[in-house]
Parts: sequence; C-alpha cells; structure tokens
Amino acid sequence: MGTKPIRRIIVFCLPGIGDAILFTPALALLRRLFPEAHIAVMTMFHGTADILATNPDLDEVHHFDFFHAPKLESLRRLWRLRQEGFDLSIMAFPSNRLEYNWVNWFIGRRWAAAHRYAHQGWRNCWFVNNITVREAGNLHNVEENLRLIRAIADHVGLRLADLPFERTDLLRQCPLKLPLSDEGRRFADTFFLDHGFSANSLLFGFHTWSSTFKNMTSKCWSKDNFVALIRRLSATHPDAHFLVFSGPTDTANSEYIVKHGGDRVILVQERNLGHAVALQARCRVFITNDSGLMHLAAAVGVPVVALFGATDWRRLHPWTAQHVVVRQNLPCMPCFYYSSRPLRCPARLDYACIRELPVADVERAVLEFLK
Repeated sequence: MGTKPIRRIIVFCLPGIGDAILFTPALALLRRLFPEAHIAVMTMFHGTADILATNPDLDEVHHFDFFHAPKLESLRRLWRLRQEGFDLSIMAFPSNRLEYNWVNWFIGRRWAAAHRYAHQGWRNCWFVNNITVREAGNLHNVEENLRLIRAIADHVGLRLADLPFERTDLLRQCPLKLPLSDEGRRFADTFFLDHGFSANSLLFGFHTWSSTFKNMTSKCWSKDNFVALIRRLSATHPDAHFLVFSGPTDTANSEYIVKHGGDRVILVQERNLGHAVALQARCRVFITNDSGLMHLAAAVGVPVVALFGATDWRRLHPWTAQHVVVRQNLPCMPCFYYSSRPLRCPARLDYACIRELPVADVERAVLEFLK
C-alpha cells in the first residue's frame, strides 16, 4: 500500500440500473476494506442515482449524462472529478468499452481497477488500468465484482477473509442492498389507498420491456404473450391485480398490455425509481424480462420469475434464492457477450429463444411461488 492510505474512492456504475444494483455487494465489501475512506459513485442515469441514494456504504452520488452532454462539457466534468483527488477509481463490471477504461485511468490518481474482458479486451485498452482481474466467463456479475474487490485488496496489501465459494453462502453473506426510503414507503401507502388495496391484496408485478441500448429490446418476450399470461392468471385468481411498470421507452408496449390485459391491469409510470421500488416490494411475484427492474425486485426480496433469451442467465439471474429462470434450451443460447457490439441473432432464428417461450411455462413458474 505504501505510505499513503487510500482516502478517496470513486466507483463508476455507468451502464445502467441493473449493473449498479449488482455492484452493491462489492460496495459493502469495499466499505469493510476502507471504513474511513470517502466513497463516491458516478452514474449516467437519474434512475441509477435514485436507487443508490439510500445506500449506506456510499458518501456521495454523482450523476452526469455523458451520453447526451456536449463533448466539451463532458471533458470539463471529468477534469473536475480528477481535481477531487481520488486515490482509487473502480469500473464496475461489466464496462467493456474503450472510453470507460480511459476515464478510469484518468480519474484514479494512484490506482485504477477494472476487468480484462474475454472479447475485445485489447481493443478496449484494459491495460491502462493498473489493478485488473480477468473475466472468468462463467460467474455471476455479482461474483465478478467481488473478485475485483479482492484483487484490489491483494494489490494494496490488505487482508481480506476468503469469500465462500458455495453459491448459497454467497447469496446469504453478500446480498444486494437497496434500502427503501421513507418517502418511497409513503408513496406506496398512498398508492394502495388510492386503488383500494389492502395489505393482503394479491399483486403481480410486471416489467415487459428493457433498455433500448444495443438492441436489448430483442431479448424481450412479446406483448401478446404478456397479455395471454395476465388473462390466464386473472381467470384463476379473480381477486388479483396486475401492476405493469413502465419506463420512458416502454410506453407503447406497456399501454398495449394494459389495454388488452383486462380491467385489473394498472399502469405504473413512476419516474422516481425509489417510489417504483417501494411498489415492487408490495408485489407477491414479479414477472420480468432480463432488465434492471428484475434486479431491483430481487433486491427488495420479491420472488422473481425471470424470462431469458439471448442473454446469459448464469451471469444475470436475479441474485436471490427466491427466483425461477424460465428459458428454452436451444443450442445457440446464450449468444450475447460483453462488448460494444449490439445484440444480434447469429443463428438467424429471429430470436426464437425468447419469441417462442411458452406462456404455460411462465404461468407454471408463477403458480409455484403462490403455493
């Protein structure tokens, strides 16, 4: 470690909401390693800043929209960050992009920590970081982040007790961390009163879309399948209500499902993610594509039925014991890997992996949780 202790740390959680919440077990470990350090996080999305704002392991949350800001303003923002004197800069997994590695190198005055990726690693200049760990390729994203923190501890000469290797122990000892705010709880209470729900109301939560970046909407189950599932659950559970959570890019898809799903389907277009998560926490089961809201539901302890197609369920399944992954078993699955390239269907099956996922299989998984 040398003579100077690490007093200021910044973590870059740039890609999205799900990736940020999957870093929270590593963040708790980082706090254990550096209990006196000032730990900040930088995000690019308001939603990510919302869900990290209540995290007790953070001292500060920065938000800046690098995607849409003028380049000169982005450079000024990075220069101001550099002037804050962060001893250690960490790029959360996955962040396999050229610009991410150079930002990490620029901000970390002494140490810059990141992964070496199996695909396009040299092209994306992983070597500018001076603390690295190679992507294992078969581990969950939470585990990859924990490996990076362990590499930091080893590199700076701190002792870190061995993490357990059994998945069940990791789930118990390194949970996702997403405390609900008092404001969020009050919002959920008011929402329940306005809709006539009681504490015992049977609520199913849905997220039927995903990020539009890198063609990620192609990993989504069709809106007609979601309508069919809601109608089947309505028939067997006449007292149930269905909350369809919708983000800024989800509107057309969500409104179609609300229109055709029946009179007990409610559209939730809450832009404050802290409020939305408080509503998620009241659901009995959450049914979702592979998305950020899938991980938020897992973080607040809601059983999750997760629908997977092209993306890797082994790396991205909900980090909770209360989940079921519903998927097909095609030989080409999964086909998406972490790089700058968008999602595509190399088997030329028009994403049959998710498109042809049977409604009956998803319904069966939901009913198992209700038992």
